[in-house]
Amino acid sequence: MATEVEQHVSVENESGIGWIRFNRPEKMNAIGALTRKQLAESIKQAERDDAVRVVVLTGSGRAFSSGADVTEMVQGAGMRTPEDVGNVLRNEYMPMLMRLRTMPKPVIAAMNGPAVGIGASFALACDIRIGTPESYILEAFVNIGLAPDGGVSWLLPRLAGTGVAYEMFFTGKPLSAADAHRLGVINRIVPAERLEEEVHDLANQLVAQPRQALAGAKRSVNHALVSSYEDAMEFESYLQEAQAASSEFAEGVQAFLARRLAKK
Repeated sequence: MATEVEQHVSVENESGIGWIRFNRPEKMNAIGALTRKQLAESIKQAERDDAVRVVVLTGSGRAFSSGADVTEMVQGAGMRTPEDVGNVLRNEYMPMLMRLRTMPKPVIAAMNGPAVGIGASFALACDIRIGTPESYILEAFVNIGLAPDGGVSWLLPRLAGTGVAYEMFFTGKPLSAADAHRLGVINRIVPAERLEEEVHDLANQLVAQPRQALAGAKRSVNHALVSSYEDAMEFESYLQEAQAASSEFAEGVQAFLARRLAKK
């Protein structure tokens, strides 16, 4: 008799918004092997589905994600050797995080609570982060004798500055929602009971924007992060040339001249 597979990740698509939700509230949304498998498929489908124009990543219960399920590591569930740990990072986490960073759609992290370790990597890999007063970011690898992973050594210094990143990595102390907001790591803080409403409103605004223009803006910023000022301007020129030939631009100009909203 077949057993029902637990849903460690739930998905809901509504009006152009794809909600991907960590769904292990009893484990503070710790990420184990089954979560990784379901999350990878959910992110891949959200990218490929043309009906999904904005992706939201969030958690169930009190946490965004408490990070890797350390109990699985201790019990050897798929990670029996140090090489297994590296392979999981390379072959499972890296493709998911890169897909969030590069998919041609806005990705919003609705940080309903703590984002810890690899869970923080998922939040930081999103384009926009909306949090609550209970949200915080914790990189506590040092407390268990590990180094940062999941791309956080690249993401956090660029978002918060190298000094803040070093202090978090060296001490294992959390970055509060208030400090994360002050530094620009979290875009805004809203009351917990209004988080999903606020994120839904923002996502709806983005759904109404020209699809290719949003994709171009994301590509432009990602390119600029690893290029010179001159190279960034050259890439902008290339993107703008392509966008100027698009139907989105033609409709945008017509709508502007007619003093009406552009058609999607």
